[in-house]
Amino acid sequence: LNATRFPFEVSSVPGLAVYGDGRGCNNDNGSFQVLQIVYGPNNTVSAFDATFEQHCEGAVPALRGEIRYNANVVVAVTAPTHIQVVENQNVMFTVTGVDAQARRVVLTASNLPAGATFTDLQNSTGSFSWTPTSAQAGTYIVTFIGDNQAGNTSTASTQIVVIPPPPANDDIASVTRIASIPNSASQDATTATSSPSDPWCYGNNQSVWFTYTPTVNERLEANTFGSNYDTTLSVYTGSPGNLTQMGCNDDAGGTVQSRVRFDATAGTQYYFMVGSLYPQSPANLVFNLQLAPPPFTFTPSIAQFGSVRASTGVVTISGSVTCNANSFVTLFGQIKQTRGGAPINGFFSAFVSCDSTTVSWSTTVQSQTQLFHGRAAALFAAGKASITATAFGFDPDTGEFKQVDISTSVTLRGAQ
Repeated sequence: LNATRFPFEVSSVPGLAVYGDGRGCNNDNGSFQVLQIVYGPNNTVSAFDATFEQHCEGAVPALRGEIRYNANVVVAVTAPTHIQVVENQNVMFTVTGVDAQARRVVLTASNLPAGATFTDLQNSTGSFSWTPTSAQAGTYIVTFIGDNQAGNTSTASTQIVVIPPPPANDDIASVTRIASIPNSASQDATTATSSPSDPWCYGNNQSVWFTYTPTVNERLEANTFGSNYDTTLSVYTGSPGNLTQMGCNDDAGGTVQSRVRFDATAGTQYYFMVGSLYPQSPANLVFNLQLAPPPFTFTPSIAQFGSVRASTGVVTISGSVTCNANSFVTLFGQIKQTRGGAPINGFFSAFVSCDSTTVSWSTTVQSQTQLFHGRAAALFAAGKASITATAFGFDPDTGEFKQVDISTSVTLRGAQ
């Protein structure tokens, strides 16, 4: 059979295209076997059946399958396509052959891993069994061949992935218990798995679990500083299967490790899940649990005096923000003044990057020109004015968010 490799075609051109994760092969190779092809008038194909297998950079097959179009399948072999098994655990499955005329299909296997067995049960089924050892982690492709002894054959392949056993605290049911703090635990989380019941916190791959029950009310900090991979970290109360999230963090302290801080109650059991956005190797985890520093606080203030330009009524107000951590503070507010029995309103905002000290701010009030009794412009003037404002503070390091409401009066002074 002479075959021609065609270039990739856009979706508007008839054909078959397979899309992956966006990564192409620097070099690819593979094989295909045409099991049936029937030509119709004008070189059209009226029936087709073929199996295929494709590799990237000589690695294990990345893509395999069978393409059928109006095919008259004489022999078909069915086997699992993908199986994952832990070292030293047995895996068993059945392979089935079917003949279109109900003839017996003789089944054999190729590329059996060391220690694996395949037995033809002489009734068009076969049994595969294997207990991979601790030295057999990796990916294996086993091919099963069905032969009806009348000249017709078919194949099916099973990919078996052998993984090392996951950590003991891979599941919340076997959580690692911490008796006292401060505590630092190190472990290899590379082979950790995720469970369908795992909660979500920027991903839940390679999840491992810890738990702690404080004997007194205290503020706690859990972090993964010292780990060598990009972690996620979350804390929960409740019970397995009925958890309530208390905190969730991805990156903290300018690193790809994680940290959560919270106020813990004596006698309450807290669960900590360490995970990752995507599987990483190696994943050497360091989990730390300790007393936390005081929570993030900030104090915004508005200066007693502001300024106003008599000719334009433009008002400038100022103030300061004091904080106990590097944080961002945004103020939104309204200023009101009454002149001649008519209210004048203006609005302002200010953004402050606070650096654990006291930082000053100043902003210009935005207002819309109004008229006194349809004649003169209603402008802010020197004198008393009232201010209501809300300040929002955010500590990006810990994810803490605080709000402070302000209500005060200022005296506007004339400015040139």
